[in-house]
Formats: sequence, C-alpha cells, structure tokens
Amino acid sequence: MTLFGLHAELLALAAAAGWTVAGWHCGHLVGEDPSTGVRDARPDAYICAENDRPLRRAVEGGWRAHWILEIHLVDGPRGFGGSYKRLLDLV
Repeated sequence: MTLFGLHAELLALAAAAGWTVAGWHCGHLVGEDPSTGVRDARPDAYICAENDRPLRRAVEGGWRAHWILEIHLVDGPRGFGGSYKRLLDLV
C-alpha cells in the first residue's frame, strides 16, 4: 500500500463515521519533527495525498521506515474535535 492510499482510506473511514480530517497529513515517519516547518518538509516523510511511495520501504541509512499515525478529527456541526496518535504497527 502507498502512503497516498492509506491517507485516502483514512479520509474515507472518517467521513463514513461523520468526521472530517483536519490538516493535510495523517502521520509521519518516526524521528521526523512535525512541529517545525511542517509544510516545508519533504512529503515523503508524511502520510499525505502527495506521497505515493510505499509504506514499507527503507529510509535514509537503510533503516526500515516506521510510522506514527496522527489523525486530527473534527465534527464541524457540533463544534468539537479530537486527535489520535499512535505508533503504526505494520505486522
């Protein structure tokens, strides 16, 4: 599966449950710091629509990529939201 495919699936699941995904990504590589200049970062480091690379791959240094799933959900009509952040287990 590609990261684009995972992102699309997460958006579809959220919409089916009545939520909107806030933000442009749903997670990032372990070790990436999303708090600084996130929009200027490489899209291949994020679970986002711009990333068509596979989830399971080697990253710089030859290490296997590990991902943090980070989803921000909003219920606009009710005026609240929440977030979920967890290590994505690719068993």
